[in-house]
Amino acid sequence: MPQTNELKRYRCYEVFSQSTGVEIRAAVRTSEEGGQVTERSGRIHLRFFKLTPKTKADDVTQIRFICEPDEAYGLSLIIQRVADSTVACKEKLNPHRFSFGGQGEEAVTTVTVEKWERGGKSGFALTVGRGKDFISVPVPHAKFLFAGEFLRTLSTMQSWVERAEKSH
Repeated sequence: MPQTNELKRYRCYEVFSQSTGVEIRAAVRTSEEGGQVTERSGRIHLRFFKLTPKTKADDVTQIRFICEPDEAYGLSLIIQRVADSTVACKEKLNPHRFSFGGQGEEAVTTVTVEKWERGGKSGFALTVGRGKDFISVPVPHAKFLFAGEFLRTLSTMQSWVERAEKSH
C-alpha cells in the first residue's frame, strides 16, 4: 500500500526566472519567555533564491526577508506604483538591520522593486540585497502585478496575534 505523507496547506506564490526565484508566503513570528511561547503573530516571508548550483563554498543561494503585515502592504503599493510608471524607476522598502556576532557587526537587507529599460527592452524585477550579495528576479508584468496583489491580500490575512491569557 502506498504511504501518504500528511500535507500541510499554506498560502504561497512563487515566481521563477531562468536562474532565480522568489517565494512569498505566510509566516509566523514566535516570542518566548523562559522557554514558554508567550505570543505568536502573523508575518510575510519573502525567500529569494538562485536556481544555479554554488560555484564557491561561500556563495549565497538564498536570502530571506520577513515583513510585518503593514510592511508587506506597503510593498504591494510600491509594486503597483512601479507597474504604473511610464518611465524606468526603482523604489526600496525600508532596510532591515540586524546585529550578529559579538563585535556589533550589522547586516542590512533591502528589497528593491524596479521597472527597467535597456537596449529598447523593458521589464520588472524584484531584488533583495544583503551586504555584497544580491538576488534579482526578473518578473513578467502580469506576475509582477499578481505578486503585488498577493502581498496586499496576505498582509491583511496575516494581521493577527495570539497571546497567552494572563491569569489574575
